[in-house]
Amino acid sequence: MTKNLVVGADVGGTNVKYVLVDSDRQCLAQDEIPTDPADPQGTIARLADTLRSRPGEGSSALAGVGLACAGIVSRANGTLGRSPNLPGWQNSDLFGALRATFGPLAFIVANDVNAALYGEFRFGAGRGCRHLVMIALGTGVGGGVIVDRQLVTGHGDGAGEIGHMTLQLDGPPCPCGNRGCLESYCGSVGLLREARRLGRDPDASPAWRAMVERRGDQLTTRDCHELAARQDRTALGLFHAAGQRLGQAVASLVNVLAPDRVIIGGGVAQAGDLLLAPCRAMVATQVMSDAGRLTPVVPAELGPFAAAMGAAALAAEAGTVP
Repeated sequence: MTKNLVVGADVGGTNVKYVLVDSDRQCLAQDEIPTDPADPQGTIARLADTLRSRPGEGSSALAGVGLACAGIVSRANGTLGRSPNLPGWQNSDLFGALRATFGPLAFIVANDVNAALYGEFRFGAGRGCRHLVMIALGTGVGGGVIVDRQLVTGHGDGAGEIGHMTLQLDGPPCPCGNRGCLESYCGSVGLLREARRLGRDPDASPAWRAMVERRGDQLTTRDCHELAARQDRTALGLFHAAGQRLGQAVASLVNVLAPDRVIIGGGVAQAGDLLLAPCRAMVATQVMSDAGRLTPVVPAELGPFAAAMGAAALAAEAGTVP
């Protein structure tokens, strides 16, 4: 039986993605199980049962567990605070649930984007960097920062909320309650709200208006960038505008933090250069320093298991039992 295994798990509202990593940081397995959004203890127990059922690699070989969750996570005491995607997990004692299920191992809990950033830092687009920023464009927009190879979590573990940088005071409403946040422009909810508005615009392309009407509530960002890939002018304009807003945020972060690299991940980022080209152009004009204007803005590499990989790496490096 392989010893000193570490499991990293990324808890989403629907599924828990997990990886099993050995002492050489080689990923032995990756898979997912359903999340019970009302029962953290039951979900963690189901994860342990799944690991025990793996032939030759039971949970008795584990040295540590890393758990990543969307929301405000206290890495010191292992609790999950505000978490819109996991309302039944809010204010839960994750360290207690892990200890009750797995026993006295090394545990770590982390915000999901911080974990994804750490995964990219160790295994993906951030390898070899000392200072990194990551922006994750999903339903909302998350972020993470590494300075001198250390995650920056800040006072109350609230650092890295890049999605709630205000870009325009009278901009569109954001789910956080403010207006004009990066999330309201580049998260899928905000992007699709603008897409539907353009569907009612008589100046929009006929193909765009037909797509919005046909897809209705089923409209996705993939629909939008597939039309943009066919050079539809309205679709191109949608992503160009979002990319410029992303570039505003990236330029501000480069001016403040001077990272070696900025990583863009998440489902919306699958639009690729439709977003990244206008983003990079904005960085080139808005950043103060000559070196900063050349900061690489690159896509994430690890895909949907980035946070699980990062959580595993954090757990492997924790080395303490809370």
